[in-house]
Amino acid sequence: MNIKNIEKKCAFCDGKGLDPFGILSPLSICQVCGGKGKIMVFEPAIACAFCGGRGIYPGRRLTCTACGGKGVVTVKEPSIECAYCGGTGIHLGEPKLTCSVCGGKGKVTMEEPRETCKACGGSGRSRINSALPCGACGGKGMIKSEAR
Repeated sequence: MNIKNIEKKCAFCDGKGLDPFGILSPLSICQVCGGKGKIMVFEPAIACAFCGGRGIYPGRRLTCTACGGKGVVTVKEPSIECAYCGGTGIHLGEPKLTCSVCGGKGKVTMEEPRETCKACGGSGRSRINSALPCGACGGKGMIKSEAR
């Protein structure tokens, strides 16, 4: 796996270097990029599922808790869509919280070979209480299969 550091436009301030909400003053610098308008991220980076890549906590004037305001998250490959939240990054039944399985990324790392979890049928949810992640697969919906 090749991880490298790359520079991207700050999602929180849209590359302007100023606090997008001007809470302290209209001239306050962005707390994510320090006023530079650019941030460093590790590749492979994908758009944050929880904030939709905006870097702003949904419905609030705060930085996103999943990506730290960067708008992107790093997910090690091989990865799959989080079965528990369906790739939304949102915790089931709690729209203001990040998913407890993927941390708001919408994807989880899952080594190959893999197979569908028999305990939850691939849903990632406990059959006893669907508000909880499956205990067998940890909410991923997949388990590592034995090499044959």
